[in-house]
Amino acid sequence: MKLLLPLLALLAVPACKSQPPLPEGAAVIIKQSHYHTRYCGHYRFGQQWYFISQHRHGVDCDHELVAGEWILPLDD
Repeated sequence: MKLLLPLLALLAVPACKSQPPLPEGAAVIIKQSHYHTRYCGHYRFGQQWYFISQHRHGVDCDHELVAGEWILPLDD
């Protein structure tokens, strides 16, 4: 149920570049010892970490590698 409401909210917002980016995936807590790779599926949006199952960071995923952490920029 906790995951259903955010997913429904994402579906209600039309995909438009003029809108601020919205996080997707499950909100998670990351250990400080975790090393982020392009295969881990974790990214940060603001101060919150998120996880997308089977996600691979790359050219088309909209996440940026900054100081060893994948982030979703707050503005485009």
